Amino acid sequence: MQLMNLSSITKFLRSPRFPIFMIVFVDVLGLGITIPVLPLFAQNQLGAAAWQITLLTSIFFGAQFFASPFLGRLSDHVGRRPVLILSQFGTLTSLLMNALAPTMTFLYLSRVVDGLTGGNITVAQAYLSDITKEHNRTRGLGLVSAAFGLGFIFGPAFGGLLAAQFGPRVPFLAAAAMSLTTIVLSTFLLPESLPPERRKHEHAAAQLTPKRSQWQLLRMPAVALILLVGFGTQVSFFSFQTIFVLWSESVLFPNTSQEFVTQAVAIFLTLVGICSVAAQVWVVGPMVKRFGELNLVIGGNLARGIGFGLLASFPFVFSAFATIPLLALGAGVALPSIVALLTFAAPPNARGAAIGLNQSANALGSVLGPLIAGFLFDTVNPNAPMIAASAIMFVAVLIGLNLYRFPLKRQV
Repeated sequence: MQLMNLSSITKFLRSPRFPIFMIVFVDVLGLGITIPVLPLFAQNQLGAAAWQITLLTSIFFGAQFFASPFLGRLSDHVGRRPVLILSQFGTLTSLLMNALAPTMTFLYLSRVVDGLTGGNITVAQAYLSDITKEHNRTRGLGLVSAAFGLGFIFGPAFGGLLAAQFGPRVPFLAAAAMSLTTIVLSTFLLPESLPPERRKHEHAAAQLTPKRSQWQLLRMPAVALILLVGFGTQVSFFSFQTIFVLWSESVLFPNTSQEFVTQAVAIFLTLVGICSVAAQVWVVGPMVKRFGELNLVIGGNLARGIGFGLLASFPFVFSAFATIPLLALGAGVALPSIVALLTFAAPPNARGAAIGLNQSANALGSVLGPLIAGFLFDTVNPNAPMIAASAIMFVAVLIGLNLYRFPLKRQV
């Protein structure tokens, strides 16, 4: 068994999946580092007000919203590898700009650069769809979700530790060094998944069929519904995630110190992240074979909607920690399944463009979710964002039920 595990690890390290894993992990790690470090850095070092700090997130996801479809289409035409390397240079540049920023304007520019070139995850998903067979695609795409989860587990802890020991600029320099490492990995270890002959073949095939712009893709009912499900899922999650600390302080742990709240929330989110990654690594594959991608999307989002509803209805410590399996398993099985369904629904020569549209839908949800949560928290009550997160997730489930009308089958 140990030899088998060692053999599997060695095979993974020598495969193109390892550089892809590291690309996504470092990209999300850099984003995770900003969660505890960037707001305090902007406030204490650059004198920013709260609205200026939250605007950084909106600018990043807004830029990504417009850029991701273009990067996805570009990778369909010139190959995945050069676009991945380009996007990593954008991440590296942004991290260095964060580390050296003398003013808020510099930080805004760094967010624009990172957002416009932030096609790492989009193109990484397209790369994995190129190198995996359809019957195994959800499990392959789960690698991206696992790297994403690990980045959000280690990013905040890594950033907070380095900032406490060496100052707020050092975490960005450390993340930049890791980003440079993944650029080297991509340059020397990552083969092209869409070589010229395959691009030529798919281009020739595309000439025999009507060309599909992104608007034409949106007019395909199955694609449009999947994008709506992904958008609603993202709005719901960010309505929960961005307000969770403030909600915990006001509702879950009233009349306790800020330090205690911070530690409790960190433990909660770390456990969610660990369980989510475990689900993506060990549970997704068997569950896909047993239930299929569409059932996992519906069931996973239903579990998350119930989890958010329980947080709002029973805001107690024990019940909050009891929701961890629902939130973690739901995210672990639903997120990669959504992307896999999209690759089944989109034409083969437009998968990169379709995944790019999905990334843009996610980015738009990432902009709207925090705005909804902040508005409800300030104008209604601290529990309102949790109720909204649950309601929006249930709407996404209802939309997803319409997908049973379409033959979204993976081919063996």
